[in-house]
Amino acid sequence: GVADLVRDTTGLVLSPYYPAGKMAWTLANVPAAAEAAAAGELCLGTIDAWVAWTLTGGAEFRCDWSNASRTQLFDLRRGCWSEPVCEAFGVDVACLPQVTDSDGLFGTTDLGGFLPAPVPIHGVLGDSHAALFAQGCHSRGMAKATYGTGSSVMMNVGDEFVASSHGLSSSLAWRMDGVTEYVLEGNVSYAGAVKTWLRDDLELINNPEEVTDLCYAANPASRVYFVPAFTGLGAPHWASDAEGCVFGMTRTTGRAEFVKAADESIAYQIFDVIDAMVEDSGAALAELRVDGGPTRDAYLMQFESDLVGSPIRIASNDEMSGLGAAWACGIALGMYRRDVVDVYGARGIVEPAMTADERAKKIAGWRHAVKSTIAYTA
Repeated sequence: GVADLVRDTTGLVLSPYYPAGKMAWTLANVPAAAEAAAAGELCLGTIDAWVAWTLTGGAEFRCDWSNASRTQLFDLRRGCWSEPVCEAFGVDVACLPQVTDSDGLFGTTDLGGFLPAPVPIHGVLGDSHAALFAQGCHSRGMAKATYGTGSSVMMNVGDEFVASSHGLSSSLAWRMDGVTEYVLEGNVSYAGAVKTWLRDDLELINNPEEVTDLCYAANPASRVYFVPAFTGLGAPHWASDAEGCVFGMTRTTGRAEFVKAADESIAYQIFDVIDAMVEDSGAALAELRVDGGPTRDAYLMQFESDLVGSPIRIASNDEMSGLGAAWACGIALGMYRRDVVDVYGARGIVEPAMTADERAKKIAGWRHAVKSTIAYTA
């Protein structure tokens, strides 16, 4: 009976995926943890809190706002741990870390004596949040997609909380210099992992770099759709029991056409999330900023741009998450100006080239495939 409370307070769908459920399980199943909590000696936190605690020799137990927002225990509107939600999970607020601005001071460290003098710890951010910062998505309506094994898609929605009615997670981008910014987020489970599957399990390719050439070699009239629901479908569909399906195969469907459908499935899934973000936020997408290894696939980037109907800006650095945390730290310490993220440059910009009619047909075909996949496994 707490699903609505959790969603309304934390912006997240009730799920064991988040730390809150894991904390509750630990307290219920590990006697030593329950005893330590009762004695006021237990720390329950996110990885960044553990890192800060370790680096400072136990002097500081802190996490930043972005990571706190992913625990499923944080009140997004009030900016603090939620007593009612913590009580529902059986978690004592006293066990949780102190929430600190993402560019705040998390203590000092000499790395266990490795450094000659302690240095300050600044710039603590969640993975996707750091990439959003590094991509310069600091204004409402700006969005990024990180292509990895899966894909994290985030849109900055400004300084006011936006509740999603289209299957997305509402969350915090960060709190820096005393200002809180919010995001809408959707995660895709199978992005680059689709190419790994083509290589390791189907043996249709020898390496991911082959995919681009095969896509361009495929019959452009092919209407094969592949829905990679290997572990269900996440945002914005949330069909956990769905299984992978292929639609539209004909006698002329060959290796190239199948690989092309698999590659396109990555772009379609990200389009679904972006489309939901535009609906929820009311903000038109002027540009999608992307990073990660799969962005080197020229066909994928062109197809993504065609689907979202806006330019794709490809980051010149594949590791934007690490760069975002480093820049947040440098800006806080006065080493960089905030506009460092704007002058870093891009590896390339891809403009949409598909006609409106062709785009509409492809999206309609994809949506029919997704709907059929969910119905097939219902």
